[in-house]
Parts: sequence; C-alpha cells; structure tokens
Amino acid sequence: MNNKVHLDIDGMGIVFFSAETMKDVIPDTDFLTSEFTSPQQIANHIKKGDITAFCTGSSGSFDIHFFKGYPSIDTLEKFPVSIRLALDVQGGSIQFCDLFWLSKWNTDFPQDQIIALPDGYYEMTVCTCLPESGYWGDEQTIYIYFNMVDKMPELTWTGVPYLFTEE
Repeated sequence: MNNKVHLDIDGMGIVFFSAETMKDVIPDTDFLTSEFTSPQQIANHIKKGDITAFCTGSSGSFDIHFFKGYPSIDTLEKFPVSIRLALDVQGGSIQFCDLFWLSKWNTDFPQDQIIALPDGYYEMTVCTCLPESGYWGDEQTIYIYFNMVDKMPELTWTGVPYLFTEE
C-alpha cells in the first residue's frame, strides 16, 4: 500500500472511518453538529475507534500518502509533527474526507477517497511537516501509516488531535 491522494479541504480537519463501522448513522443527518463538534465528543469517538480525525490547523491542499506498518526513524525526522490514532475497520475499506463533509452524512465517496484495508483494528501514525511556504495547508504532505493490531489501542486523547504546531 503506497497510495497517494490529493485532497482539498474547506474545514480544518480530515476524518477517517469505515462505512460499515458507521452504518447506524442516518443518511443526510448533521453528524458534525450532533456528534463531532465538542472536543469531548471528538475524543470519545477517537478512543472508540469508530471514526477518527485530526485538525490540520487550516483549510488547504494536502498530498496524503498511505502506507502499511510504522514510519522509519528517517521519515519521522523528515516529518516531525506526528500523532497516533486508531481505527476499527469493517467492510474491507476506509473513507476519508473534509471535516465539513460530516454536516450531511453520506457514504457515497469518490473512489480516490476510499482505501481498501482488511477488517480489524489499526494503529494509525500520522506525520507531516510545515510546508516550505511556511503555511499549514499549502500543498502540505501528510504520511499516514496503518498497522493492524490485535485489539483496539487505548488512546488518551482528551480533545482534538492537532497535526500542526503553532511555532
């Protein structure tokens, strides 16, 4: 798995989930407002692993690379801003989108926003760095690694995971 996808977002975050894991959400409902707005709501979902997300710090344009396993030390040095998330994958795939997409729930995604993954629990390592321009979201590269594990990892997020620094 070394897929690269370009994603433009209007919101300040990117969301991941399996349609099968989230099958109980009623189509066309405003999941963002009802279930995924407060830091506590987001943290609860992230800890559960049914839907996960991270804040990019801005809207923008992102080149997202998907890999299996964990990043190498060289990768972590090149992309020093990193977070650890987890996801329960059911139905053989995950979908990813702009945070604002959650305001009208729909699982009909473009094919390039669906990644095939065997069912199971995954640790996700997400890493990036500030683009050369000095602006978050400006053709920013994000590496995401998926590593299958035996059970849902225990995450300690108490709010929204940030994939940026304020320096």
